[in-house]
Amino acid sequence: MSSYPLRNDTAQEAARLEALQQLHDGSSIRRFERLGVGPGWHCAELGAGAGSIAEWLAERVGPAGSVTAVDRDTSQLARLRRRSNVRIAEGDLLSSAFADSVFTPERYDLVHSRSVLMHLDEADAVVVRVVPALRRGGVVLFEEADGAPVVRALSQRELPEPFVRVLAPLATRWTWARGLAGHLAALGLEQVEDDVRQDDLVGATPAAMFWRRTLEAIRPLITDERGMRALGREPVDDAGYDAMLALLGDPGFSVPFAARHRVSARRP
Repeated sequence: MSSYPLRNDTAQEAARLEALQQLHDGSSIRRFERLGVGPGWHCAELGAGAGSIAEWLAERVGPAGSVTAVDRDTSQLARLRRRSNVRIAEGDLLSSAFADSVFTPERYDLVHSRSVLMHLDEADAVVVRVVPALRRGGVVLFEEADGAPVVRALSQRELPEPFVRVLAPLATRWTWARGLAGHLAALGLEQVEDDVRQDDLVGATPAAMFWRRTLEAIRPLITDERGMRALGREPVDDAGYDAMLALLGDPGFSVPFAARHRVSARRP
């Protein structure tokens, strides 16, 4: 199983991405406004997903600006092809040839990602390519999750067994975002800000419903005994999986889960 095994070209994934957009678009847009995104800006959206942020940016920057919507699977972005100021770029950010075509020097006023780079084994290499692609005064906004809260909780308190077996192992892998601000500063960016917010996972909330959709999507992988043992991990049985899904529908379920790093910085 790769670190991000889902594919966009299914109705199930479209619904999951829609749920993700509903959770986080408002917060992302407020940060764009604080950063001054406006008419004439040239933007790159890394991991455009179902396209809501790329579409908002296209409206915001207007005909004098542009948006490059990047994803390894652009099947959810068909409606954006009608916009003259949107370029759809399909490919793998870890491919040098593809990255070179996206990150040309001093091209963008804004580069944004959300819940994307945290899944890449070589995310630092992508960030290194982003910096020279910024125009002078251009900004980045990376919104990525960190599993530190659940790691602390696992060592300090007793958590429900289905959560420990099913969801906690996913979140404990998210470690990259906590060092991102320092990495950007080391690359010479200025005005580095790391707004960190911890999100508890509470049952019967929109966030819980998003995770229910996620678990339903990856269930064949997590419960596959041969595949999981090949990775050195224990598979989850169906009873344990069903118990975790039930917790996500229970308003009495609440556990520390993830911290979201919203890191912005500007190229001098």
